[in-house]
Amino acid sequence: MEVLRWLLIPLAATLLGILWVTWRSRDRKPADAQQGMDDMARFRQAMEKPLPPLHRRNPLEEPVDPAQGGTRP
Repeated sequence: MEVLRWLLIPLAATLLGILWVTWRSRDRKPADAQQGMDDMARFRQAMEKPLPPLHRRNPLEEPVDPAQGGTRP
């Protein structure tokens, strides 16, 4: 009986491999052009939003703007 248990392990691994390959090679549904354009518009709107102000680690420190070439002490 113990031998059968050891033979089931490769059999189960083979079946799982076959299922995985079958799932990965399935036909994908065609891309929806309108949804793609809507996603691109949402992305563009998100990129146009201004960045939040720079946060300080210590409230007593002066804010540092990396664009100005500032560095933290």
